[in-house]
Amino acid sequence: GKHCSRGREKRRGSKMGKDMEMRGLTVFISDIRECKSTEAEVKRINKELANIRQKFGDKKPLDGYQKKKYVCKLLFIFLLGHDVEFGHMEAVNLMSSIKYSEKQMGYLFVSVLMSEHHDLVKMIMSSVKTDLSSSNELHVCLALNLVANIAGAEIASAVYIEVLRLLISDDSPGFVRKKAALALLRFFRKNPEEFPHGEYTAGIIQVLSNPDMGVATSACSLVTSLAVTNPVEYNNAVHIVANRLQRVLFSSGEASDYVYYHVPAPWLTVKYLRLLQVFPYPTDGAVSQRIDECLGRLLARAAELPGGRAGKPKPQYFNANYACFFEAVNLLVHYDNNKDMQLKACIQLGNFLVQKEVNLRYLALEGMYALAQTDFSRAAVRKHQPTVLRTLKKEKDTTVQQRCVDVLYAVCDEGSVTATVSELLEFLEKSDYSIREELVLKIAILAERFVTDYKWYVDVILRLIKTAGDYVSEEVWHRVLQIIINRPDVQDYAAKTCYEAMLDAACHEAMVSVGGYVLGEFGHLIANDPNSTPIKQLELIQSHYPLLSAPTRAFLLTTYVKMANLFPEIKAKVLEVLSNPVMLRNADAELQQRANEYVQLIKASNEAVMPAVLEEMPPFVEKESGILAKLEKSHSMTDATGSAVAAKKRAAKELQQVTSAALGGVAAAPAAAAAGGGAAAASGSGAVLANETTFHKFFFANHGVLYENPVMQIGVQAAFTKGTGQLTLFYGNRGTAPMTAVSCNVYMPDNPQAVRISARPLDDTISPDVQAQQAIKVEALLPFAGSPLADLSLTHQSRHVLLTLKLPVTLNKFLEPLPKPLTSEEFFAKWQQLGGPPREVQHIVQAKNPIDMKTTTTKVHEFGFMILEGIDPNADNRVGAAILHTANGQVGALLRVEPNMEKQMYRLTLRASNDSVAKILCDDLAREFQA
Repeated sequence: GKHCSRGREKRRGSKMGKDMEMRGLTVFISDIRECKSTEAEVKRINKELANIRQKFGDKKPLDGYQKKKYVCKLLFIFLLGHDVEFGHMEAVNLMSSIKYSEKQMGYLFVSVLMSEHHDLVKMIMSSVKTDLSSSNELHVCLALNLVANIAGAEIASAVYIEVLRLLISDDSPGFVRKKAALALLRFFRKNPEEFPHGEYTAGIIQVLSNPDMGVATSACSLVTSLAVTNPVEYNNAVHIVANRLQRVLFSSGEASDYVYYHVPAPWLTVKYLRLLQVFPYPTDGAVSQRIDECLGRLLARAAELPGGRAGKPKPQYFNANYACFFEAVNLLVHYDNNKDMQLKACIQLGNFLVQKEVNLRYLALEGMYALAQTDFSRAAVRKHQPTVLRTLKKEKDTTVQQRCVDVLYAVCDEGSVTATVSELLEFLEKSDYSIREELVLKIAILAERFVTDYKWYVDVILRLIKTAGDYVSEEVWHRVLQIIINRPDVQDYAAKTCYEAMLDAACHEAMVSVGGYVLGEFGHLIANDPNSTPIKQLELIQSHYPLLSAPTRAFLLTTYVKMANLFPEIKAKVLEVLSNPVMLRNADAELQQRANEYVQLIKASNEAVMPAVLEEMPPFVEKESGILAKLEKSHSMTDATGSAVAAKKRAAKELQQVTSAALGGVAAAPAAAAAGGGAAAASGSGAVLANETTFHKFFFANHGVLYENPVMQIGVQAAFTKGTGQLTLFYGNRGTAPMTAVSCNVYMPDNPQAVRISARPLDDTISPDVQAQQAIKVEALLPFAGSPLADLSLTHQSRHVLLTLKLPVTLNKFLEPLPKPLTSEEFFAKWQQLGGPPREVQHIVQAKNPIDMKTTTTKVHEFGFMILEGIDPNADNRVGAAILHTANGQVGALLRVEPNMEKQMYRLTLRASNDSVAKILCDDLAREFQA
């Protein structure tokens, strides 16, 4: 009896001890909350961290309960914003516990404090695999939560199939399938190339029809992402979505558990509508009829009260209902084939414009802007132009004002341009500074696009400069100068108007730039007016000169010499101005050079020289305005409603950008050019090296952007070891139209036997906002000069484009530092052993920038050489050594860099056991030291 009593007391004491420990956790949290200052909180946390570190470091092992408690404390400390540098291994151990509470804490800690790149990720793989296969559904959910939060390519490749099985298996409960869908979405976003399409596609699509609305909602997110990259394979999802959406909207019992303030399953409805925007309008009559019925129901419901009840519904009803309505509008814009429904949507949006809720007005304007891009709705949106103008004048919210301007810009035409531009100019005077730059661009574009009277156009641009000169970009006033030069009928009016504008002593610098150029070219057209004689023109320009920036002053010096050419009577006056010592000895090199050159030009003994040099500017070649490209960069042109309207909005512009000089000189080429491959494609197609000017940076870097333009970005990541290089090219489609017939041929143009190249084929299509990857392996067989080339061939909006790029594979990439540094004796012994030419190559180069030894050292090291300290008697000299690895053997290389600080020159001497290696490396390094 005594023994039993003692046993009960011991167990009771143990239980009380654990309760005290849990209270200790509660006390710690209370202590943190009661801290009066940051210093007190840090002090208390540091004390607790020291205690936990001691517990983890004790020889006495901790049980699972204690590990869970301390890991929980570390997690709390991390969530407070403090660094936690230990405890990760204990958390990983907890993941394999058989107790759910301990396993849960381990998974939670790892999900929050670790990322896909953490060193311990490989150690959690076993636990994740075990729990995914567990019969305990709670353990499966913990594993799915983790992979959905931190899984990278390594975890994804290991558990892809198991997670797919959990998603498509009918035996998996709904809460497991939801988490599996989100985990697969993470896998696909991280490593889309490895996603197992094909045999699993039908099963994934079928999950969309799952009776559990939560499962269908999660699966919809996954299918939408998959369908964007491969719409043909997932096209069968359309009829499933149409059937399910019809039941949700018309059958009261379908979504009874997911009715949100009288709106059936609003989140699923929105996701279904977004998924439908990935595909074209269905050709199946039954499917298209169901979609039309659903869209009609959503449009009608936007004007209804819930259940036909009187009284004001709660805001949550309107939020959910209008979310479905606006997504339906986006789908209508995407299809753009139902005039009646688009007109109904436009009328409903017009009703929203007069509502008091500012967010609703914003969304209404966004929807109108989307509809204004379609063929059927533009006229209907134009009927609401007076309402939009009233909203623009009364609205105080700048984002709503910006959307009003977008709508007016979209619906403006020849008949309304004068009134619209006038209203926008009036609004510009009182508009918020944050939207002025974009507003100026749109006014300038409208004035040019629909101009019928070029005098009116000149007035508009000059008024823009007067009203918002600081926000008028160079593209705007450069464009007006081009038009004035090309239009003889407006030149005298422009000269007179600019002269009168410059009479204002406080006129903007941009106005002086425009006026100076116009008077320099066409001032003779108003010289007979007593109010604008040549001397008065010169004096007027000179009166503004002291207040201008250096670039504008240089601009006006050209105007002076032009006036001296046009008006012989003021030639002496101009010479006097330019001969001023302040001009001839100006601290600004550009001003000084121009003044001296123009003085000599005026004094030239041959009187025919100056008129020949200063002939009137010929007309500019007509081309699209650069203002449009400027506008494309502004936010309102890239953040508008939905994927469909974005495509409508930029399609025409992108077509030109892909096939014009915006691609850096890429020429359209016949399909045979890409198929022909190799040097023939490079030399015969007319293509140019698109990244020639920026390639030099890759001599010192292995990753970066190879090439980019408004539609495409191509990046590279590379790693080199022991004569082998692994490259990954990233092809990003920035546009809104897919790039099709994509192929890339990689080859060595000059010395193909020196480099072995194997490249993984590219996917045939790169969808909008998708990044495709291509793995390339290169192996140096022999020393080589130059770089491999990549011929990228694609079709974008029916235009074929060929882009040729230099890949960052140069001989120095295969250099590796020595296993250990050389002593001075060893270095000079090897130096003498290598001897002189041809194994020695020397270059003397002029440094473009002032010599900085830190920069010099960095260049030598990043080029591939080990910096050897204390070798050269001259401390300013840099000495390096490296080994070149090729499949044919190793080549040693030694380098001396001797800077001359006085003359700002380098002497580069490179010796190698192979004379071609010495020449190639020294030539490349010399070229980069001159850059």
